[in-house]
Amino acid sequence: MSDEEKKLYKSEYMKSYYQNMTPYQKEIRRLKNLENKKKRYDENKVKKPELFFNKDKRYYLNNIEKIKAYQKEYRLKQKEKKNHAN
Repeated sequence: MSDEEKKLYKSEYMKSYYQNMTPYQKEIRRLKNLENKKKRYDENKVKKPELFFNKDKRYYLNNIEKIKAYQKEYRLKQKEKKNHAN
């Protein structure tokens, strides 16, 4: 069996597996997935968001002229696109 055939076989098997589950099994599976999602979210959550906010604010204040120039250029491009569309 090639890799593609194995993947296809497994996907078909899993579809039939989930379709044939009892409602109780589906609920257990759903709760387990929910618990894993929460765990993943907690692991990846930023520990001290105020530090990152201060860093972003500092970047913004240090590069405000560059950012404003980019925004102005972007707005002009959008106006040109709008005028071409009409």
